[in-house]
Amino acid sequence: MTGHNLIQSQELRQEQILAPQQIQSLEILLTPMLQLQEKINQELSENPVLELEKPPGEELASDMEPEAGLDVESSDDGGAIENRDRSEDAIDSILKLADSWRDFPPPQHSRNDFSDDDEEKRQHFFDSIVEETSLQEQLLEQLRFSDSDPLIGRIAELIIGSIDDSGYLRSHLADLATASESDIRDAEKALKLVQSFEPPGIGARDLRECLLIQLERRNSDDNSIIQLVSEHLDDIAKNRIVQVAKKMRQTPEQIYALINTLKNLNPYPGAAISHENPIFVIPEVIVEKINGEYVITSNDEQLPRLKISGLYLKLLDNPDTPHEAKEYIKSKLMNGKMLLKSLEQRQSTIRRIAEVVVDNQYDFLEKGIEFLKPMTMQQVADKLGMHETTISRAIANKYIKIPGGLFEFRFFFSFGYHASDGEELSSKSVKEKIREFVMKENPENPLSDSVLSQMLKEQGIPVARRTVAKYREEMGIQSSHLRKEFA
Repeated sequence: MTGHNLIQSQELRQEQILAPQQIQSLEILLTPMLQLQEKINQELSENPVLELEKPPGEELASDMEPEAGLDVESSDDGGAIENRDRSEDAIDSILKLADSWRDFPPPQHSRNDFSDDDEEKRQHFFDSIVEETSLQEQLLEQLRFSDSDPLIGRIAELIIGSIDDSGYLRSHLADLATASESDIRDAEKALKLVQSFEPPGIGARDLRECLLIQLERRNSDDNSIIQLVSEHLDDIAKNRIVQVAKKMRQTPEQIYALINTLKNLNPYPGAAISHENPIFVIPEVIVEKINGEYVITSNDEQLPRLKISGLYLKLLDNPDTPHEAKEYIKSKLMNGKMLLKSLEQRQSTIRRIAEVVVDNQYDFLEKGIEFLKPMTMQQVADKLGMHETTISRAIANKYIKIPGGLFEFRFFFSFGYHASDGEELSSKSVKEKIREFVMKENPENPLSDSVLSQMLKEQGIPVARRTVAKYREEMGIQSSHLRKEFA
């Protein structure tokens, strides 16, 4: 028997390995319209097999002409020789591309590679937002100067794209890790990087994390306030000052002093940028009322329309095309087809979700927010035969334009209540009623959560006091104690 103890252990783990097609589909599904435009243009510049579809008139005219670089029938030997030379030139170009593909990053297109019409549209877009810098743009600018690892930077870009106007990360970190083909530890590193950017508190996943980030940035060495935020934030929101004081072995006056310090922090770090400088939002779908019915139109015209180049398909079939060139074309062809399929699936999924939303929320479209019905992602998933996480990913940071304005898809999803008259009410409708009650209250004698709960019950809406407190906090309304004004 030796002096070494040999321990053998066996660990069973279940891991889901996604194919490249699934990873790309997930990433494209997560990407909002504006960022998707950039992604498609990047793919277009890196993959020569992809090309823009021309308008029908131009497409018809181009079909009447032979494609450059291909053999065509000719009435004389000189024409045939010329076409053969052009074909050889095209193959030489592909071989050069194949070398670049193997040894270097794909070549980027310059501004001159776009048509005058495309460039005019691009310039008009950039001119229209030159005065406005969105929260995401400011974060991306900080990312560019962060000198981060390429993988961490790629994940950070996805994280930034999933931060809402208030500054909070709204996508699950595990989903973003999957979309970027990385593990959760790299995603956590990328999140820490983003959370180090300005404004302080950005990229937090909840209020507790947001406040702790700001305290850390202020180099706060007061363990009491860190403990208050870490362990007792919910109690503070419910005005349980005495109980918190006992747990922390401090006086209520000391707790109030800590709360006053917290008031100097910003619970919505992105709001200062987003509200003063509205971001440019492109709706995924547009809903219009035509002849008394709501008609849904996918906003596909905002995306570049792509197709597979006929030139490269013919070169692939040409027996004279060298093997190296064919391998390059096959690789780019596979990538191009994957992209087109992912785009098609994305647009189809979002449109189908929009159809369910419009069908379920007809009363809201007709009468306003008080008639918004409860609707969960699981209910939509069941109707469409999808998984709930697919619905969540599809609507993340995406917008729908209805006759009443531009709304984030998530606005329409909430749990609800049955009123005494049998009517279904969403949690947003209940929140709106709470807001109305608070706006009409006497500031010297504000309504407590218990009173608000009772007022809702009198209107036939049974909502518990603790639920009222939760909704009030979500709307940024302080407790009655903090709302009280002294004459």
